[in-house]
Amino acid sequence: MEIQQGQELCRTSRAIEHVFYSTKCFFLYEFEEDSILLKEILENIDDTEKFNNEELGALYGCESVTWSCLNDYGIKNAINMAKKAIEKNQDCALWHFILGKNLRRQRRSINISAEVSAEEKKHFEIAYAISKNDVFGIYYLQMRMETFYKYVRGRDHFIRKTNNEKQVLQIAKEIVKRRPTNYRVLLKLALMFLRANVSDETLLAKECLDAVKEIAPNNTTYLHYTAMLYEQCGDYKEAIKYFKKAAEGYNFVAELAYIQFGWETAELEPLPHLLRMLKKYEHVIKERQIALLLAVAVTYYSLHKDITNAAEYFLKALIIDPRNNKFKTYYKYLDFNTPSISSFLNDQFCPLLERKNSRETSQKIKNLLNVRDVTTDDVTNLSEEFGNLCANDKTGQSE
Repeated sequence: MEIQQGQELCRTSRAIEHVFYSTKCFFLYEFEEDSILLKEILENIDDTEKFNNEELGALYGCESVTWSCLNDYGIKNAINMAKKAIEKNQDCALWHFILGKNLRRQRRSINISAEVSAEEKKHFEIAYAISKNDVFGIYYLQMRMETFYKYVRGRDHFIRKTNNEKQVLQIAKEIVKRRPTNYRVLLKLALMFLRANVSDETLLAKECLDAVKEIAPNNTTYLHYTAMLYEQCGDYKEAIKYFKKAAEGYNFVAELAYIQFGWETAELEPLPHLLRMLKKYEHVIKERQIALLLAVAVTYYSLHKDITNAAEYFLKALIIDPRNNKFKTYYKYLDFNTPSISSFLNDQFCPLLERKNSRETSQKIKNLLNVRDVTTDDVTNLSEEFGNLCANDKTGQSE
């Protein structure tokens, strides 16, 4: 559809037809159906050696899209095929966008807070500069905001970050003026305006969310962002209602926020709800597994004064990835906050464990906090040791 709407249809339609009819042949061959039709199609499929660069670019681009549908399994091939597409046709905004999107996906699958690479930045910039496509524009703006996610001290960094945010919001406003009808674009615009936390931008966020309501009123992201809007406006009754609706639709971030609001308003008890979430979200990415385990750990520690169970869940979180940035940055949940989980565990929690005669558990936590490189075998060994350790600790728990 993107190619059809642009200037490249005549130069790439043969490649797209090649993909379509080759796939049809494969299907017919696999199921041994209609051999006459199969023979007819095969005779009329063009040899790719006759393709020009634009057509080869389209072929590689389609292959990149197909690999990207296989998520983490296909990410490397998706990136390689997108690069080949661009080598053959540097003027196609779509191939630049697909490469940028897959580079972003790869970066965030490793670490949501990882730094944006120069390559990712370059291809998102080119995609939007060539096309002015709203979808490409949203990803371009997201990338620009993510470039400054890493906290850096210093006035120069602060000035550059502030100027970047102003430019991002200005481009976002230009996209809003074009009246986009894609609800995903509208949702991403709404989030940008909500994060700006300025009254004028809050009105723009509401405008975007009102438009989404007409298109996809039950979308969980819409429900989540609407809750955020009510929260910013101080209407906490409506905020918690929308957080709850989003949580019922398996929106992980909204559900953690719902528990926070539910606890503050005495509507629910956090721990039972968090423990149910462990089963509900057992297959989420490791970033969210860590986030949930940390929420359970601090709830045991802060609300229930249960050091033993808190230690168990801190260890479970650390075993997933002890080098994860979630342990190094500011953390706040319920009534608990700390400059970093790492510093809290080292300076406060481990000494407390040692006073409770849980020196082995304390040492295990410290060892994990000091891990630099972790292999799969290391994680397996740590898990086995951790299981034995928990059994030992619970045997002597009454002491």
